[in-house]
Parts: sequence; C-alpha cells; structure tokens
Amino acid sequence: MLESVSAVRFDRRMSSGKSWPCLLECERSSGEEVEVVAKFSAGFERKVGGLVAEAVAAMLAADLNIPVPEPFLVHVDDDFIELVRQLDAPLATKMTNSPRVAFGSRKLPPGFMTHAPDLALKHERLTQAAEIFAFDALIQNSDRRPENPNCLSDGRNFAAIDHELAFMTEGILLWQPPWKTGSLEHCKTSNRHLFFSALKGKRVDYSSFERSWLNISDQRLSEYRSAIPPEWSSANNVALSATNLIKDIRDNISPALAEVRRVLG
Repeated sequence: MLESVSAVRFDRRMSSGKSWPCLLECERSSGEEVEVVAKFSAGFERKVGGLVAEAVAAMLAADLNIPVPEPFLVHVDDDFIELVRQLDAPLATKMTNSPRVAFGSRKLPPGFMTHAPDLALKHERLTQAAEIFAFDALIQNSDRRPENPNCLSDGRNFAAIDHELAFMTEGILLWQPPWKTGSLEHCKTSNRHLFFSALKGKRVDYSSFERSWLNISDQRLSEYRSAIPPEWSSANNVALSATNLIKDIRDNISPALAEVRRVLG
C-alpha cells in the first residue's frame, strides 16, 4: 500500500510548498530508481500528524480512484542528511528534527502544471473534478482553494496533492459530520474550493464514487493503519481518528453525497 524506498541523492528543494518539500532520487528494493517529492514532519503544522494524514489520504484516494501521485515511505539516514546539509543546511535541520521516514509522492511527468481556477471543465473532466470536490469535502480537506490549488493538470488528467490538513475534526467550532444536512454549508462559496465555481449548478453522477466508498471494508481500514510506519507512532491517534471518520462516511455515504449535491445546487 505504501512502498518503502531509500533516498540516495538530493536534487533540490521545491520552489513552492510551505512544508519544504524536496526532490530526491530514491531506490526501490528492486534497485530501480524513482524521483520522489518528499516531505518531512518538521515542515508540517501538525508535525508527524501531517505525515499520517498525507498517507491515509493517499491510500483512500487510490481506493476511490481519486488521481493522486503514487505515494511512498521515504527512508533517510544521518549520513544522507549530512550530505544534504552541505547543499541546504536549513532543510537538513528540518530532516534532523523529523523521523527518519518521510512521506513521498512520485514526481509527475513533464506537462503537469498548476490547474488555474478559471479554466472551464470539459465533460470528461467534470466528473473527476466533482469527485475531487466531494473527496475534499468529506475528509475535511480545506487546502485546495483557488489561491492555493494543490491540484495539477496536463490538460487531460488531474493530480491532487497535499492532504496534510485532512481529517481535522477535533476542536473545530460547530463541526458536524459531513452526512448531516447543513454540515458542508461552509463549502458553498467560490473561495473555499478550487472547483466550486466550475461545478455549481452542474448535474454529476456520483454512482461510481459511491460504490467505491462502499467497497472499503473494515479490513481495508485496518490495513491503512498497519501501513503507518512505527517511526510515526506518536501520531497513531491521527490514524485512528482518520480511519474512524472514513468508516462513518462509508456507513453514511448516501446522505453525505446528498449534502455534497445540495451544496453544489
């Protein structure tokens, strides 16, 4: 579910991203190399909890056919961090202050660019955009806004990125579960989600998306939790809270999607 790779070469820090993502050349157990954009916990507001949220969201997205880059667990050691220090000392300090396992996403191929919020969506991409909107609304991901899209496109396909703020429900004033009527009222403005304006008033068939939710078994949710590495155990509560929310959404998916449709009206 989350393949482990080892960092073998530091390329550069990415030009954007508040979590200080960096591009690393990594090696799979087969010896094959893969380019990965890695994030370390010290770069997240939620620290290790941000890594867990990213990982659970990536696994869930794959099961729901939400387009996300292939996820990885990126292992680094102290010698590698010292090599990075010679090129980017502040980033190396972030690595030092993080577990030696980062969350990584496969670098997308050339042609993917940030999706502009004012671009019209053709029919074949309308459903994909609607499912990304519903995915974000249901898992409480508030970080795909027009001014911070966190969504790339090659003109045919989307790639949704950055889910470290997902599954945050505790301590949120007046929070309601997303299957309750009125719970997603906050999504009902154009500045809250990248795709809201393009989707508003459109009829979308969510039947395939709903079936995918219903196919997520309790065993599968247990596998999500088991995939979290021991190095992130300090945030096991985030994994448990996230999978409990996913289970509750699955068990209430019909009214939850009714609420999504109401918001998009």
